[in-house]
Amino acid sequence: MNVMCNEVLVSYDIEDNKQRKKLHNELKDLGLLAIQKSVFWGHLNKAEESAVRRLFKQYCREGDKAFVARIKLAAQIKLNSFGYSPE
Repeated sequence: MNVMCNEVLVSYDIEDNKQRKKLHNELKDLGLLAIQKSVFWGHLNKAEESAVRRLFKQYCREGDKAFVARIKLAAQIKLNSFGYSPE
């Protein structure tokens, strides 16, 4: 993976179905992989991470929750997960 990219985990809890679906599609368009219905994983550069934060502002309303976190999940999958492939 490009050294200019960071491994990230994105998670959200958005009540409005239409807004939630739009965010889901936008995250997929950024190349993130849905590992749960509202949890995405992948590699993003700084500009793409900023784009995710802008998407949160666009689609989240009062009471909704969302975050993007830099992580090192790939190294942990084999040791600390069930049902996920290291690939």
